[in-house]
Amino acid sequence: MAFEFKKKEPVSRAVKRLAREQIEKALRELESWERLDAVHEVRKNIKQLRALLRLVRMGMKDSDYRQCSARLREAAKDLAAARDAQVKVSALAGLADHFKGKLSSHSLEHVKYALAANSRKQRARLSRARTPKKVGHLLRCLSRNVGSLKLKASGWAVVRQGIKRSYREGRRGYLLAKENGTPQRIHQWRKRVKDLQYQAGLLCPIWPQHMRAAAAELSQLGECLGDYHDLSLLTERPATKRLRKGAQQEPAMLKTLVARRQSELRAQALALGDRVYQEKPSVFCKRLGRHWKRWRRELKRCKSIVKECDCQVRLTPGAPARRCAREALAQLAQPQHRASHGGASHPINKAQTHGRKSALQKWDVNHGDLERQR
Repeated sequence: MAFEFKKKEPVSRAVKRLAREQIEKALRELESWERLDAVHEVRKNIKQLRALLRLVRMGMKDSDYRQCSARLREAAKDLAAARDAQVKVSALAGLADHFKGKLSSHSLEHVKYALAANSRKQRARLSRARTPKKVGHLLRCLSRNVGSLKLKASGWAVVRQGIKRSYREGRRGYLLAKENGTPQRIHQWRKRVKDLQYQAGLLCPIWPQHMRAAAAELSQLGECLGDYHDLSLLTERPATKRLRKGAQQEPAMLKTLVARRQSELRAQALALGDRVYQEKPSVFCKRLGRHWKRWRRELKRCKSIVKECDCQVRLTPGAPARRCAREALAQLAQPQHRASHGGASHPINKAQTHGRKSALQKWDVNHGDLERQR
């Protein structure tokens, strides 16, 4: 299922459902952790869980938030070494591909061999330490914690503070990176970008076209910053300290190529960041708040239309509310429906019908037809 809120679902129930879904996905991936992308997927699920908890942090007890965060932090840390080792191999391959026309086929061959050997070593260590089993235990404990979670507030009141904080911290990270883009600042900025990306995904139903576009742009920015961070791992001394004889010039060549590529990535990231963080946090949050409230009110409005039309259309669980309302209005305009009332005037007259149709069309233009997109 999609990692997003549902219209009819209270926020507290949605948080429990979404957390359980991500934990179950991570546990399934851990069953086949030998696959190269399995560890990456588990860490992605952990990041989504962190973003979810940060979104509703102000509604949680401090002790509950600290306990859940500690379990996620420990699980991610246990998988970090194996994941970083594989990332270095992929980062080197991407770097070589980017500078393909400027490097010989044997350039950085010894570095590549050393990184591949280290990756195999880390995966073997992952198995010996029984890390997948330990991470699975941590996630099951987290599932029990989330199951008993209670929020002190509900609705937009709890979501508002979390999304505003994520946007504000991401904007601050962008400004710091623009002032002096050290690897540490870039990495901290990336964390906040990923938080906002997943939280924008959670809020996609409130304004589908805009929020999906925002999530896609944040994903692009996150990828750019992620590539920058992966290249930083390549220049760490442990990555290149054990090279064969005759490869002494390769670390210097690698450092030069990494610096050039990081300069390009930093420029791309700052250009994207300038678009993403144009608004002030308060303005950004108020705009989303208006769409959240309008989205929550839509169901009641559509139910009222269907009831007043007195036709065969019924709102059932899972049925798209807007589509049902449009079908009800379409039936109302048909001669057969008017004949069923003995030719008598219907409680909703022609002007009201036109007004309700216009309102639904305006909603679709402003918010996008979510059902059609799916």
